[in-house]
Amino acid sequence: MSEQHEQKEFDGIIQAGNDLPAWYKHIFVYAVFIGIGYAIYFHGFSSWGTEDYYAGQLAEHEAKFPKPKEIVAIDGANPMREDSLAIAEGEKNFKNVCAACHGVNAEGVVGPSLVDKEWIHGNTDALVFENIMKGIAIEKTKLGRGPMPAHDNSLGSEKVYQVMAWLASKNDTLVAK
Repeated sequence: MSEQHEQKEFDGIIQAGNDLPAWYKHIFVYAVFIGIGYAIYFHGFSSWGTEDYYAGQLAEHEAKFPKPKEIVAIDGANPMREDSLAIAEGEKNFKNVCAACHGVNAEGVVGPSLVDKEWIHGNTDALVFENIMKGIAIEKTKLGRGPMPAHDNSLGSEKVYQVMAWLASKNDTLVAK
């Protein structure tokens, strides 16, 4: 049995200083021992390793979502510039990824307009490709526009060239070289 502690009063609230119930203390002690036992078993005696599990998860992810194929432009010009399928895919990719900053019709929201006659960071395929793949750091931003994230991992070169083909179909000031 627990003995009664004196009652304490704080700001008009009376608090009885009773002990925790015995069943509560027992459950706490059992939980601590079970946790220690589980940690010893899992890290000391279990054959299941996190490295193997991670490697399996990584292989499964790479099989489900393969890396996009890399396309390299030899002379810097977009190899998909005149491809109608690439232009259609580029429009889809633009609306899924780029429209949040550049607007659905590429007229600019946070990012600059991509359909007007002025290009802030260069108007050749090579410069635009590099800006999309590597991004634009905040130190290099112009005209009060925000930075641009790099899309080399999120899109890959094929999708970037498709988006650029769509942009070139909408804006003739984006030149090949």
